[in-house]
Amino acid sequence: MVSESIPVAVPRLVRRRVGYWRLTGAMLLQTLAASVALVGLIQGAGWWFALMLTSSLLLVAGAGLRTAGVHRGIVPVLELVLGAMVMTAAFGGGTGLLAIIPTPATFAHWGGLLQQAMLSIYQQGTPAESLPEFLFLVVGGAALIAVVLDTLAVAVRAPAFTAVSVGAVLVVPGALLGDGLDPSALALSAIAYLWLLRADVRTRRPGSPRPGAALAVGASATLVAVLLAATAPGFDRGGAASFTAGGINIGGTVTPLIDLGKDLRRPTAVRALTYTTSAATGQYLKLASLDQFTGSVWKHRERDTKRLAEGTPIGPVAGLSDQVPTSKITTTVKIDNMQSRWLPVPSPVQSVKGLAGTWSWDPDDLTIGGINATTRDQDYTVTSLLVQPTADQLKAAGGFVPEDVQRDLFLPPNLPSIIAKTAVAATEGATSEYEQAVALQDYFRDNGFVYSTQTPLKQGYDGDGARVIAAFLEAKSGYCVHFASAMALMARSLGIPSRVAEGYLPGASGGGTATDPGQYTVTSDDLHAWPELYFAGVGWVPFEPTVGRGTIPSYTRPETAAAAPTTAPSSGTTTAPKRIVPTDPAQIAGAAGTTPPSPLQPVLSGLGVALLVVLVLLTPAVARRVRRRHRLRRLAEASGGASVVWAELRDTARDLGWSAPETETPRAFARRIADQVAGTVGEEAVLRLLEVRERDAYGPPVRGATVGLRDDLVRVLDALESRAGRGRRVRALLLPVSLLPAGWPIAASPGGAA
Repeated sequence: MVSESIPVAVPRLVRRRVGYWRLTGAMLLQTLAASVALVGLIQGAGWWFALMLTSSLLLVAGAGLRTAGVHRGIVPVLELVLGAMVMTAAFGGGTGLLAIIPTPATFAHWGGLLQQAMLSIYQQGTPAESLPEFLFLVVGGAALIAVVLDTLAVAVRAPAFTAVSVGAVLVVPGALLGDGLDPSALALSAIAYLWLLRADVRTRRPGSPRPGAALAVGASATLVAVLLAATAPGFDRGGAASFTAGGINIGGTVTPLIDLGKDLRRPTAVRALTYTTSAATGQYLKLASLDQFTGSVWKHRERDTKRLAEGTPIGPVAGLSDQVPTSKITTTVKIDNMQSRWLPVPSPVQSVKGLAGTWSWDPDDLTIGGINATTRDQDYTVTSLLVQPTADQLKAAGGFVPEDVQRDLFLPPNLPSIIAKTAVAATEGATSEYEQAVALQDYFRDNGFVYSTQTPLKQGYDGDGARVIAAFLEAKSGYCVHFASAMALMARSLGIPSRVAEGYLPGASGGGTATDPGQYTVTSDDLHAWPELYFAGVGWVPFEPTVGRGTIPSYTRPETAAAAPTTAPSSGTTTAPKRIVPTDPAQIAGAAGTTPPSPLQPVLSGLGVALLVVLVLLTPAVARRVRRRHRLRRLAEASGGASVVWAELRDTARDLGWSAPETETPRAFARRIADQVAGTVGEEAVLRLLEVRERDAYGPPVRGATVGLRDDLVRVLDALESRAGRGRRVRALLLPVSLLPAGWPIAASPGGAA
C-alpha cells in the first residue's frame, strides 16, 4: 500500500509570468490574413516568407519575453531592438556593428534603399519584380506592424485598436492593385480581428461565457461591409487625382499608364477640366512624355529642368525646322477635379501665364511640372504652336538622329520576338520611315483590333510592359495604353525613335460659332495615351493608332500617305533593312539580367505558399508524433522504464484537454484515467502500468519489469483517444500543448477529463 501525499498550499510569492500566447496566436493570424491581401503586388513568394518570418519572430519573441518575466510594457521596446537587429543583418550592407547593431551608416544605407524603393515603385507595374528594395519595405513593414499589434493588444490592453493598423495595411493593395482590395482578403482580416477580440476575452476572463451573440453581430456587420464595398456604385472614386508627383496615383496603381486604364474603367466619369482655345478645333492636352522604357514599364526620364517664369518663352521645339508650317494658338484652362504635378497643355507649349506656385519645364519634351504646386484649382493661359507638317516633308525627313534622341531607340535584350516580327510584316513595302510609321498606325486600325478596357484586365495582360504588349498583339484587344505602347515599341524595332505621350483627348464642345468654338469639357473618360515618333527636321510627331479613339492626323490620311498593308503578321523572317538599335546605358544593366518568367510561375508560387502554410500548421503535430514514436521505441527496446510511460500518459492527457499537474500522485492520475476508459482493455492496462510505476519508484529493481509496457501503453492511449471524441482528437493532433512547458499559461488547462 502506497499512501498518497497531500500537497500543502503555499502562498504565492512570485508574480505569475503570463506570455499571452493565445493573443500572440491571434495576432499571427491577423498578420497572415493581411498578407493575403498583399498578394499580387510583388512577384513570387519570397516576400511572403520574409513578411511572415519577420512578424512571427517578433511576436513569438515578445510572448517568450513575457513568459520569462519581462513586464509587458517593456516588451515592445525590446521587440523594436530585435527588429532593428534583424533589419541590420538583412539590409545593413555590412555597416552594422557586429553585423547586427545599427550605426549611423546603417541608417544612411536604409535611406538609400528607401529612396530606391520609391523610384522602383514608379518604374514597376503590378506585380512588381521582387527587388531588394521591395523586400526592405516588406521586412521593415512587417516588423513595424508586429510591434504595433503587440503594443495595442498586450502592452496597452486595447486590442480593438489593432483594426487601425491592419486597416492601414489593407489600404496598400486597395490603392495599388487595379481591382482594388479583394473582398475575400477583407473578410479574412475581419475574421482574424474578431478572433483576436475573442482571444482577449478568454485571456482576461477564462471562465466567462462564450460571446456568441457579439461575434455573430460582428460577423454580420463585416459581411454587410464586404458586400457594400464590392457592389455599391461609385464606392471607388479614385481618379480625381489622375497623376501626382512621380507618376504615382493616390488610389490607383503604381504606373501612370495603368492609372489611366483604371480611370477609363470608372463607372461614372469625373470632370477633370474645361478650356477654351483660339484653334478651330479642340486640342490634345499633354501631361508628360514617357520616353524611358525599362522592359516592364514606360516612365518619364529624369533630367535637368528650368524654372518657369510668368510669360517667358519656352523652347525651342526639338528638331523643328523653319520649313514646317506652324501657327500660334491660345488656350485658357480651368482645372476642376484633377490633381497632378504635370500641367495639361496643348503641345508644344511656348509660354504659360496665371499659374500659382513654382513650376519648371523640361527642355527635351517641353512638359511642365510643379515644384511646390499641383494643378488643383489652377486657372491659366497657354500659348502653343500648332505644327502642321505635310506628308511630303515627313517623307523627306528621317535618317539623322541626334545623340540626345538616340536613347529613344532603346529596346531591352529580351524583347518578345512577336513585336519585331509584327512590325516588319506590317510595314512590308514601305520605303521611308514616314511610310513605316503610317503603316504601323494603319495596321492597328485595319486588322481586326478592337478597343476594350476590360479584356486586358480579364485575360491578365493589363499594363504597358513588353510581355503585356506581346499578349496584346495576339489578343488584338485593348485600350489606348496598349495601342500606343505597341506602336512605340514596334517603331523602335524598325529604328525610328519613339515615346509614349499621356494626357487628354480634346473633350466635348459646348457649341459656339466659327470664331468662338465655345468651351470644351474634359472628363476622366478622355484620358488617353498616344505614340510620338521622331523625324529629323520636324521633331516629335504624334500618331493615333487606337481604334475608335481620337482623331487620325491629317498628314497620315490616305490621300497623302502610302497605302498600308492589311495582311496579318507572318512568322517568317525578312531581309528588309533595319537600323542597329543602340543600347541605353541607364537601362541595359538591369534589362540584361532579366529573363521572362515561366507562365507557371504564379501557379507554382501559389502552391509554394499553400505548401508552406500546411507545413507550418503541421509542424507541431509532426514534432509530437516523433516524440511519441521515440518513447514507444525505447519501451520496445527495453531502454525505457515506467517514467517514460508516465511522461507519455501525462502528455497525451494534456493534449486532450486534461489537467495533469506534476504534483498529482501517479495513483490519483491513474484513477482518473481508469474512470475515463472504464469498460475497455485500457482500464486493466492502466492499472498494470500503475503497479509498475509504483514498484519502480518505491521498490527494488525487478528483472523483466519493462516487458509488456509498450503494449499496455498503446492500449491506454487508444482508449483515451477513442473516448475523447473527434473534435478533441483533432485539436490534440494539430495543437499539442504538451510541447510547451507545463507551467506556461497556454499549456495549462483548468479542466479535468471530458
